[in-house]
Amino acid sequence: MSIEVTFGKLREEDLSEAFELCTRCFGEFVSFENVRETYQLCKNDMNYHFIVGRHNGKVVAYASMILSYNLFDGTYPVATLWYVCVHEDYRRQGVARALFREIDRIADENSVEVIMLTCDKDNLQAKKLYRTLGYAEDTETLFLKNIYEQWD
Repeated sequence: MSIEVTFGKLREEDLSEAFELCTRCFGEFVSFENVRETYQLCKNDMNYHFIVGRHNGKVVAYASMILSYNLFDGTYPVATLWYVCVHEDYRRQGVARALFREIDRIADENSVEVIMLTCDKDNLQAKKLYRTLGYAEDTETLFLKNIYEQWD
């Protein structure tokens, strides 16, 4: 079963709903004010795509897509996805697949060479979905250093 979802850019009036959705899905602890400041900083940057999916005006899906250029990899950008999420009441209804169609559309429009995303290693449902959408677990190992943990 699929429901109709329309996709577009995150608007300031959607910020609160998107924040609540990401907080529920990821348990983030950042303040809403920090999110608002970051939105203001990045909203006009052509390399930032804050994507929302709406069903009957309600934000039911969200993803951040950031385009990066590497000096030695040519002129095609690499896209990194962050906070890919679908409201729990709208899962298994085709919303995630529709979100990724929108991501692919934006990638194509910007001549993206590679799309990368991370996923919790225990999130088997998400990993299965990503594989069915053509994503593969890379043979390279991700190294991660959480700088914010050193701030205290």
